[in-house]
Amino acid sequence: MKDKAYTGIICKKFCSFYKEGKEDLYCGTYSFLKNNLTLRELRSVLELSEKPDCPSKSAPNTDEEIRSLVCEKCDFLIDGCDFREDSSHPPCGGYHIIEMLLS
Repeated sequence: MKDKAYTGIICKKFCSFYKEGKEDLYCGTYSFLKNNLTLRELRSVLELSEKPDCPSKSAPNTDEEIRSLVCEKCDFLIDGCDFREDSSHPPCGGYHIIEMLLS
């Protein structure tokens, strides 16, 4: 079951796949962030990324790192991740946050 606070930050704010009432489903990036960052740390990352002097939010060289750290352990990669399959959809919301952390 998802934690409401993490869901509000990671899923509702950043994920185009999020659907209310599907709290039993979560991706690898959600698990990674929940297991590695406190809510305070997660909020701090997002606050810093919104400041004008923050480095660029796009991090083109981080995709392989995210794939090996997170995506390869994600159940959706096995069941059909549209982003990884053919880039026909955006990545999950947690991907964006991890990308910010790595940039």
